[in-house]
Amino acid sequence: MSSTEHALEDRWFGYRREVAFQLVTLLVVSIAILISLVVDPASLRSVAFAIAMGVFGAATVLVFPLGKTDSNVLLLVPVLDMIALIVMRQVPDHVHAIGYLAILPALWLGWSGRPLFAAVAVVLSFGLIDLPGVNPHGPLDLEHALRNFLTPAVVAVAATSTCLAVRLITTVIQSLQAQEETVAEALRREQHTSKMLDAIVDAVDTSVFAFDADGSQILANRQAQRHPAILESGLSARELETAGLLFRQDRVTPLPADDGIIGRALKGEEYMHRVVWAGAPDGRQYALSASARSLIDEGGHVKGTVLAVNDVTSYLQTIAAKDDFVASVSDELRTPLASIVGYLELIEDDPRELPEDIRKHLSVIDRNTQRLESLINDLLATVTEKEQTMALERRSTDLSQLCRETVDAFAKRAHDSRVHLRLHAPDAAVAMADEARLRQLIGNLVSNAVKFAPSGTVDVCVEPLNDSVVVTVADSGVGVPPDELDAIMSRFYRATTVRQRFPGMGLGLSVSKSIVEAHGGAIAIASEEERGTTVTVTLPRR
Repeated sequence: MSSTEHALEDRWFGYRREVAFQLVTLLVVSIAILISLVVDPASLRSVAFAIAMGVFGAATVLVFPLGKTDSNVLLLVPVLDMIALIVMRQVPDHVHAIGYLAILPALWLGWSGRPLFAAVAVVLSFGLIDLPGVNPHGPLDLEHALRNFLTPAVVAVAATSTCLAVRLITTVIQSLQAQEETVAEALRREQHTSKMLDAIVDAVDTSVFAFDADGSQILANRQAQRHPAILESGLSARELETAGLLFRQDRVTPLPADDGIIGRALKGEEYMHRVVWAGAPDGRQYALSASARSLIDEGGHVKGTVLAVNDVTSYLQTIAAKDDFVASVSDELRTPLASIVGYLELIEDDPRELPEDIRKHLSVIDRNTQRLESLINDLLATVTEKEQTMALERRSTDLSQLCRETVDAFAKRAHDSRVHLRLHAPDAAVAMADEARLRQLIGNLVSNAVKFAPSGTVDVCVEPLNDSVVVTVADSGVGVPPDELDAIMSRFYRATTVRQRFPGMGLGLSVSKSIVEAHGGAIAIASEEERGTTVTVTLPRR
């Protein structure tokens, strides 16, 4: 049997509850017999009554053993009951009301929910009609005619409607059970997903916070709860802000509560990698890099916000230590380098004639000294560019002339590397700029192009526009992979295509970017691996 059928067949004292139909029928028949014995016992002295009682008794005996099973044989009991009532209807001078008892076994057969047994009840109901010649009641009157119609009709309708109702209920229960199983399965999946998400959130090294639309904290993963700033202060993340323990990057200027990483996020702002310092200035402080994203529902309404916070204290301390080291070493290198340059100038200014091979050697020393000095200047520029705005001495500068001088300066190196170096520039392209800085900028770009395009071509183009001057340096060299273009102008970054093949420190483009931005211009790089690179610099005329 199906689970639905079991649900409809709850047991009472170990018996199927359909047994109640038989008990009620037994009670009603017993009362009818007692009434007959008191009023007219002669009506019970017939063969038909004896047969009816025998059939009814057999049905009553069968109901108890069959009522403890799940077998459909139990439905034989209401069939026998209806047969007994049909026989009793044929007792001479019977009481017509006895036919209404057939409703009980008919309901039982309909309760089975099986159309076949309901049909049996409908067929048997026709046996409740008075057979002609058996119970003569004189001329057929309206009362007898209606009774012959209504008695079987009521029994048939009772069996049919009960069967339909049970089938409908069964269908509804099956649908509810299917929905319940679907909901239970969805709940199990959601619980599993929730546990997985909790495990993932707790496993990451990033502190994760979630707040609802009212600003109440609804999530803080393990990393957030165990951060030293939280443990040492004994305050929550929100309380750190309201207590004035968040500071700007100078580590001394406090952030207002509504301008903290949580305060701004709760106002609906979204941001990336905002760095603040947490902790009292006279104690230990931690650098935090925060990103915020709003939680949006299906209707587009903000339901809260999520913050991801990373501790970048070690990273910033490492960068600071590196900058200090670079600045110290670069400054220390300047003294012996200045001495070398000074002595070279003395030798070159010596009126005595030097042998040609000695002059060539001195030329090599001079060229490499200038390169070393340029590298030292680049190193110092990378250290100071974050700490202060690059100082510029603006004056009328001809970029065409600067590019022409730079191309001439790199002509020998290009020839030695079999690079075809070409200049495309008008007679003049003037802008208000720092000549020394632009010379360094163009020199970096041409130097890179010649270095990374051996046996190739390098084209330097100058194009004056109405309000700006565009300088383009294009080479046919090794190029840069597409996924590295965003990082190529970062300090000390070198593309994978050049790391093993060409020496360098990865500072030229970083310094060039700083120079361009200090002038209020823009620099862009387009590159294709093994096809070449094009660097475009746009500088304002004023």
